[in-house]
Amino acid sequence: MSALPRVLLLTAATLLTSGCRKIADTFFVVNAETEEICKTERSIPIPAAAPGTGTLVHTFEFPLGEIGADLPEGRLETEFRLRLFALDVTGGDVDLSGIESAKVSLRRPGSTEIIRTLLEYRQPTDAFSPTRITLRGVEAVSVAQLARDNRLELVFEAQGTLPPQAWTADLQACAALRAEVHYFRFIF
Repeated sequence: MSALPRVLLLTAATLLTSGCRKIADTFFVVNAETEEICKTERSIPIPAAAPGTGTLVHTFEFPLGEIGADLPEGRLETEFRLRLFALDVTGGDVDLSGIESAKVSLRRPGSTEIIRTLLEYRQPTDAFSPTRITLRGVEAVSVAQLARDNRLELVFEAQGTLPPQAWTADLQACAALRAEVHYFRFIF
């Protein structure tokens, strides 16, 4: 037996022993990461709030790109970090200072089930600007079930006193995604 096959066989046997599982996991890992993906929707029409209505909900489709498409099969760990979510009034004479709370949640496209709330902000009624709502975050959440998809949905929900007339707004979301696949058990 030549030297190279013997070294490969001995290395594989060493890695398969129970004490070296962590070492094997370290060598058979694929990492993929996006620096930051931003998406903006412009001139979204928002209808006038009916009397007694205190909730505004808008679904925003967010692209993940092809980060998960080329990853090998294996144990997948992910981090999705929504860094910015902003709503800017672009048309209509409206005042958003009556908004008391706002949140952004994550769900699978086409689903009605919320997976997790990513950003949430509650303040007294004078905390928001009359024409802008900005939510920022740094916490990462695991989205292993969505990492191989090319998009997800962000659901924006604001509660409080809503404008009684129709208006338009721009929405912007910026996020980063990191995925790590441990694929040792699929090699041997």
